[in-house]
Amino acid sequence: MTGAPDAAPPVSPDVPGDPPLPAAPAPAHGANPGAPRPERKGERTRRRILQAARRRFAQVGYDRATIRAIAADAGVDKSSVIQYFGTKQELFREAVHWTIPIAELTTPDPVRTVDNYLRGMMASWAADPDSPMAVLLRTSMTSDEAAELLNRHVTEQAIGPVAETIRAQDARLRAAMASAMMVGIATHRYLLRTPDLAGADLEDVLRLAGPVIRSLVAPDVAPSGHPPPPPDPAAPAAVPPSATA
Repeated sequence: MTGAPDAAPPVSPDVPGDPPLPAAPAPAHGANPGAPRPERKGERTRRRILQAARRRFAQVGYDRATIRAIAADAGVDKSSVIQYFGTKQELFREAVHWTIPIAELTTPDPVRTVDNYLRGMMASWAADPDSPMAVLLRTSMTSDEAAELLNRHVTEQAIGPVAETIRAQDARLRAAMASAMMVGIATHRYLLRTPDLAGADLEDVLRLAGPVIRSLVAPDVAPSGHPPPPPDPAAPAAVPPSATA
């Protein structure tokens, strides 16, 4: 499932070591009060550190990445990284944090819902190979801590919310299988670069994967995307195999 990268949250003015921020001046004559405010220096620094951390974790893994190297990549002192994030563990957790807006992607139409899931994940990976989810997946191959964090993220962000939309007793198993399929497709297409999948047209991938995933998340809907027709009362009843033995 898809997961889009979170925007880095703004730094609180009372972060230890940061000088107090002056009060915002009144808007100049003719200025648009609704225009986005300029990004503060502390916010830019924080965002730059997170971007450098994702690249470094993706390249060398969690265990080999150091705060000193991440600071150098970001063009800041090691003390700045510690000031904003404290430890490498906390920096890693923030760098790979992602959320999936399941409620926004889910619609009354299961065909559209699955298409939203797939397109959202593919678009996220295609736009940023160092997205939080991609980095977390890479590092989980070599780090127990990253693997544990990935399991928790997938369970909380994907399996749980999707299971709540499935009308079936085995909803969580269905959600887990759908999540595994979508992550697997994205991994082979964008991370492993499996030739046949990486070179395939996205619409072909969606056309083939959609019905399979839809059968898991919408078990009461036929492959056509509509509820299956009621049984024909005139049709002969199935004969159990033991009756003809």
